[in-house]
Amino acid sequence: MRHPRFLRVPLLGVALLLAVALLSAACGGDDDDRGASPPASPSAASGTTPGGSASAAASVPAPFPVSVTDSGGTTVTFTEPPKRIISYSPGATEVLFAVGAGSQVVGLDKFSDYPPETSTKTRLEYSKPAPEPALALQPDLVIMATRQEGQVTQFRALGMTVLLLKEPADLAAVLGQVRALGKVTGHGAEGERVAAALRQRIDAVQKRLAGVTDGPLVFYEVSPELHTAGPETFIGSLLATAKAKNVAQGATTAFPQLSAETIISSNPAVILLADGGGSGGQSPATVMARPGWAGIVAVKNGRVHVIDSNLFNRPGPRVVDALEQLVGILYPDLK
Repeated sequence: MRHPRFLRVPLLGVALLLAVALLSAACGGDDDDRGASPPASPSAASGTTPGGSASAAASVPAPFPVSVTDSGGTTVTFTEPPKRIISYSPGATEVLFAVGAGSQVVGLDKFSDYPPETSTKTRLEYSKPAPEPALALQPDLVIMATRQEGQVTQFRALGMTVLLLKEPADLAAVLGQVRALGKVTGHGAEGERVAAALRQRIDAVQKRLAGVTDGPLVFYEVSPELHTAGPETFIGSLLATAKAKNVAQGATTAFPQLSAETIISSNPAVILLADGGGSGGQSPATVMARPGWAGIVAVKNGRVHVIDSNLFNRPGPRVVDALEQLVGILYPDLK
């Protein structure tokens, strides 16, 4: 089993944003490492992930070695692109396929169901995964997210190369992960192309919203227990980009649980249900039936919307699809 060489260097105060640096001295070239422009998410380009087929430029290997500092402050150095990747993050999975690294993926968590090509991959546990099934796949890169942070040390102790990629805090950080995973997997040009396409779409949305001065107050429901998304999450970033006001503004945790009284008194103009259907069974009818909720302006005006939780909750290329849908919901008359 051949692993890319990696170094683990503890760094203090390293934030969530993925820092990618090419080791120019080892590369011996003067390639411009700044990249092109912006990205994509768990499905982009009008419902499809941009960059399905690699461009000619993307077929040119990125210079190696490549060093990445992950969300835990550990620096990992790759001497060559990983050939056998395990992803325990649905968002990272969508990024890998978007940048052209899908054929390098050998194992996925059970919730990684997009794009359709993921159906042929070996399935692994999502929460607290055991290392033995992963070892059996002989990975040379394991990608873990916040949910598996507690297993990182155990996997590394068994010789596996692990990148901890916590969920990005905003749209810019999502694009950063697209670029980083493109470089790490040997698809740097395609990562830049996908990121650039996403950036263009984000810019187009912001241009459409230029005349909006007072967006609606929104309650984004993550679970029937009234958990919501705070402003310092990428979901909160979506709302802010769409110029919406967040009922959870001022929250000190990423996904606070609000009381029904707080939401009723806030009187949101729009309610978004990420817990509809199989995600939690919520609907405009169940919201209407909640004690005291019938008087909320969003309920009275029929502005309670079930949204695709996979689209909105996963920090991948399709978050821009989510942004475009969000704008359509919040501003139905906006051209």
